[in-house]
Amino acid sequence: MKLVLALAVFVSFSACKRTPEEGPVVVPTKEIVAGVEMIDFTSDEAKFTARVPGEWGVREEKYLERSLGISMTGPDATHINIFKYPEINPTYKDARAYAESFALITPNGKQPEITEEKIGDLTVLRLHYERMPFPKRTRNSDHPNRLDFALIPVKGGFYEIKHTASIDTYQKTLPVFDAVVRSFKPKI
Repeated sequence: MKLVLALAVFVSFSACKRTPEEGPVVVPTKEIVAGVEMIDFTSDEAKFTARVPGEWGVREEKYLERSLGISMTGPDATHINIFKYPEINPTYKDARAYAESFALITPNGKQPEITEEKIGDLTVLRLHYERMPFPKRTRNSDHPNRLDFALIPVKGGFYEIKHTASIDTYQKTLPVFDAVVRSFKPKI
């Protein structure tokens, strides 16, 4: 009991000693998309800027160096990743060749339709497919994930922006993914 009381007193006094400079860093919201506050994000290491969900956590991946990109986690096990190629996988240097290789990984072995979209000066290749999550979300889960991709060719490689969400919930966060893609700017 004395230990709990002493700990409570210590915590209350240490909270009083905090200076305003030690408070959380507040990043201004630039827009709200599908109820999600978006902030401007710059990766000097992976050389890009984009508007990303401010409340989603940027996962500190033990095996993902900052120069390779970022991985963000949102509600309902939704993820948006931004990866830089060929840095993350030297096998692929061409966005079109990478997109055309998806038949190797889709569950039905069919090539997803690849569409082109012009966003500012960038040509974006888009495709999507569905597959069961691995590992499964729960033991009895039989709902596949939808994976949406935007591939942005740049000199010497490309960027992949990937959205992964359950087929049941992906429509809630797909506008957030689209906002990330629309705002993406390589710094190469």
